[in-house]
Amino acid sequence: MTLARLVAAALCLALTGVITINYPLAPWLLGTALTLYTLALWRWPSLWLAVIPAVLPALDLTPWTGWTQVGEPDLFVLVTIGILALRAPPRRADFVLEGLPAAVLALIVVSYLLGVALGLALPGPEGGSDNPYLRPDNALRLAKGFFTALALLPFLSERMRTRSDTLAWLGAGMAVGLALVAAATLAERAVFTGLFDFTTEYRVVATFSSMHIGGGYIGAYLAMALPFLLVFLLRPRAPSLLAMFGIATGVGYALVVSFARAAYAAALISVITACLGWVWAARRRQSGNLSLLVFSMVPLLLVGGIVIAAFDTPFMTERLQTVTPDLADRENNWSGGLALRDDNLATWLFGMGLGTYPRIVLARKPNGRFPTNFVVEHDGAYPFLSLHAGLPSYLGQ
Repeated sequence: MTLARLVAAALCLALTGVITINYPLAPWLLGTALTLYTLALWRWPSLWLAVIPAVLPALDLTPWTGWTQVGEPDLFVLVTIGILALRAPPRRADFVLEGLPAAVLALIVVSYLLGVALGLALPGPEGGSDNPYLRPDNALRLAKGFFTALALLPFLSERMRTRSDTLAWLGAGMAVGLALVAAATLAERAVFTGLFDFTTEYRVVATFSSMHIGGGYIGAYLAMALPFLLVFLLRPRAPSLLAMFGIATGVGYALVVSFARAAYAAALISVITACLGWVWAARRRQSGNLSLLVFSMVPLLLVGGIVIAAFDTPFMTERLQTVTPDLADRENNWSGGLALRDDNLATWLFGMGLGTYPRIVLARKPNGRFPTNFVVEHDGAYPFLSLHAGLPSYLGQ
């Protein structure tokens, strides 16, 4: 056991403990969950492949904690790295990529490092800010996802090198994540609109709290994760096929009530591509049979049918009629955002920094429109909120 592994494990586990102690909701409950996960991961090192893809999209209590920089899934990632550094550490070769993947990853890492550096260097609003999207550390928030994946990559390489069922575990985790997001969508609709009310102009956010500033995160996630439902066909038994059918139905419903036109198209393309790839792979292995090939089309038929049915809803019909003007509005927003950049070579090469767009808009106030800044100030022992109101449609990311 090398010193580096001990240091990495100690840092990750100690940081997890400190964050858990200061957790604002129920630290004992979160600590219990993390402890159980720690013990289970020590016993079954492959477990993280199912747990992390499930908790990343589904465990987000930001509306109740107020934490935007650190989330509950980050603690599970820290525990994963800490335990695997001791229990199933990657070898030196697991950190090394070759050829085109290595070149692409290196360029992405350099891009993120430059973006973070520039984002941290650009100061926040004069007088400070407690708006997390207007502070320099917004760059760290946006870069966290990439560097989380990068930190877990060697452990994924290690499991793929030593175990043949790695992708099955990963697919199971993605399927669980889809099921949890679909369940959250059903619960949200049941509370606010009713499950079968498709006339109300209400668009779900499910477990994606970041959608409070706009964006189509739930649609993007569903479109990306849907093809992983084919993992149930690795062992096509009645329970697994029933699970695939149920999750596909729930995800199709969640996709519909997102009322996101781009998400509809992206989901159909991803599912069609995955199903065709499955059929092609089965034919190459000469191991496919007719029933298995038919079952591989179940997600496509379910999702496609549900999405097509959604086109008859009044709200979606209205949105389809405004595709052209909405595209023009987006193009104007993109052009306006590009016009705010500094006109120099460094900006053209490296941009203005990750997460700096809201600060640039606030500083330059195009057409008198700018995001809201707020600061928590104190008058003696009495805290109060000082608002500098703008138009939040320019907040963005």
